[in-house]
Amino acid sequence: MAQTTITDVLIIGSGPTGTTMALELAAQGIPFRIVDKIAQRSDKSKALAVQPRSLEVMGRHGPVERLVERGNAGLGGAIFVNGKKTVDVDLGGIHATRDSAFPHTILAPQSLTEGFLAECLATRYGRFVEFGTEATSVVQNADGVTVTLRTESSSSAASSPTKVGDSGAVPIGTHEEETVRAKYVVGADGAHSIVRHAAAVQFEGDAYPQDFILCDTHIRNTTMARDRFRICMRYGLLVIFPLGNGVVRLVASRPGVPATDEPALKDFQDWLDYMVPGGAGGELYDPIWLARFKLHHRVSTNYRDGRLFLAGDAAHIHSPAGGQGMNTGIQDSANLGWKLASVLRGEQPDAFLDTYNEERRPVGLRILGSSDYLFNVVTSQGWLWLFFRNLLAPWVLPWLIGDGARRNRMFRFLSQLGVRYRRSSIVGTAEGFAGPVLGGDRAPDGPVVEFGEEKLQKKQRELRLHHLLVPEKHHLLLFSGVTSSSGTVSREDLQQAAKTFQNDNPGGAALVHVLIAGPSSCGGRPPSLNGDYYLDVDGVLHGRYGFGDGPGYVYVRPDGYVAHIGPLSAIQSFTKWLE
Repeated sequence: MAQTTITDVLIIGSGPTGTTMALELAAQGIPFRIVDKIAQRSDKSKALAVQPRSLEVMGRHGPVERLVERGNAGLGGAIFVNGKKTVDVDLGGIHATRDSAFPHTILAPQSLTEGFLAECLATRYGRFVEFGTEATSVVQNADGVTVTLRTESSSSAASSPTKVGDSGAVPIGTHEEETVRAKYVVGADGAHSIVRHAAAVQFEGDAYPQDFILCDTHIRNTTMARDRFRICMRYGLLVIFPLGNGVVRLVASRPGVPATDEPALKDFQDWLDYMVPGGAGGELYDPIWLARFKLHHRVSTNYRDGRLFLAGDAAHIHSPAGGQGMNTGIQDSANLGWKLASVLRGEQPDAFLDTYNEERRPVGLRILGSSDYLFNVVTSQGWLWLFFRNLLAPWVLPWLIGDGARRNRMFRFLSQLGVRYRRSSIVGTAEGFAGPVLGGDRAPDGPVVEFGEEKLQKKQRELRLHHLLVPEKHHLLLFSGVTSSSGTVSREDLQQAAKTFQNDNPGGAALVHVLIAGPSSCGGRPPSLNGDYYLDVDGVLHGRYGFGDGPGYVYVRPDGYVAHIGPLSAIQSFTKWLE
């Protein structure tokens, strides 16, 4: 007879999306389990691009700098048409990333990203994925979800998969089936999601007609830069990504070539020589991974059905153009995790979870539309389209990409730093406030210094605002305003604002951080201020949030998005809004 266990949340799928969900719930102290039918993590590179916003999310759970160091900085690239360079795409040091600690996309094999997330889950929270555990049935009712899990039987507990509950890792032993009763289930189990099949939703979209081949391989005698991608368009397509350590990824579309045979290294060498003539492309050798695949563009009609939630590829799949897929799934989990915790703790009603679909599905649709457009521009092979593309590209692309403002907007989108939820029903902006940051925007980052003359002199700790925004709490940021040469004003108002908020919101549900604008020479401790206090050197963050002319407040959600913002004079209206 199958044993039955109970948990608050069951996560099905342990890729970057599922493991991020586990991290978010672990940070909130919510009981959960995370299972995957695979026996162990894949060593294939799969998704490559780790966008700055994903690095910010992951950095809330561990030293993401380690992943950055092991990856390859994606500083830009070049587009070639008919064997000639058409335009350079420079993404290094642009204005769009001044409010983030991560100025570039990082190219890193998905195996590295998954490994980093799993390490954070284990070392910081003491939690692990249950590999070799497949969900075979998912049935929900009004009270919860019943999931049947099947594991491979083993002869000893030592070699058995484990289930991880509040007391740690426990061997399942030789049980082949287990029934789990969960309050909610998150499907992070990919394009063929069993959770999505159990939900009353549709997966709308289609497959692209083209076939693609992929190769991760070593390269030598090449003139290509180690930190620049290359897009080559001729009759067909070749995209080259540098992975570091003399390894590249090649993705090719070859019109008219039969799609029946498995690709060989020679196919890629021939295509490289065709796209990059004169031997400048280099010599490929010692391939790591060869594959053939098709691409789809689909999105679920709803990311929620009752007690079932979809995230990552279970909710949306699209072309790899722009490197958005894995990163979008990571943001899905960051958005949903704290909301599940709020409901499970009784702080919010179940209907609060509808805002996951409200906020994230429009993002999925927007990314699908953009990646679909870009994909079709690059890959379409109709003779008339090819003629105009190859004729006009040398003139249009330099104008389109060469402009700094357009390039900033493009990177803001690709980096996902520009994703916002201004139309969400659970964010707000004080009446009349029209700063650069509004409710629903990502909270910009920047350097801060712990207040106190001794700490300023010794410079004991390099801090950024995002270091303060731990994922298990909401945060109230109080800004002094920049209106005098000393840089600090309205301390009494700041003190009263902190007291007002804490009196109206007892229990420590949010942390209060006070930011005092001033020069780097400013020292000493502001008297009698509740909360933590930090120096915003020269008012840089004040400017980014729109408080150069006076004091203000920002209420930041656990996922790093602004729930409410306004001048300090509106703090009482804000506390009423919270109710």
